[in-house]
Amino acid sequence: LPTCAQATPLPVVEPPFPSAMQLRNLLVASLAVAAVGIEVLKKTQLDINQKVYIENSPVLGDGAGEGALNNCQSFADAHVANPAAPTVKVCGTGIKATFFLRGRCEGYYEHQKTVGSCNKGAASESCESWSPSNDARFGAYQSYLIEQC
Repeated sequence: LPTCAQATPLPVVEPPFPSAMQLRNLLVASLAVAAVGIEVLKKTQLDINQKVYIENSPVLGDGAGEGALNNCQSFADAHVANPAAPTVKVCGTGIKATFFLRGRCEGYYEHQKTVGSCNKGAASESCESWSPSNDARFGAYQSYLIEQC
């Protein structure tokens, strides 16, 4: 028989379940991620008042969807070729559209125009419009970017 001095020590076995501290940390981290996700979701969803029209056709909201949000868009060739077009209208207080003389939504000196109030104090259904009748150079603009305020 082995004596006490000859016995090998038993290995320490960790419990198969995480400790209360680990569970608490996991819960806190999960809640933080969920809160950030909710804020991102709130910010990316537009209400029914947020709309952008080019030549009276919706390009954002009003049945057009939200695909143009945060994506550089080019004007149709017909709008670029017509010096009296486009007429643009941005409705709502949570979005703005920046229009660029150059393609690819690149700024060029003072040749860009931002339309949209971004004024939370204004009526939610308020609209701003711009066209070459306001500035003839606008008839040569080629691209635009719609963003949330």
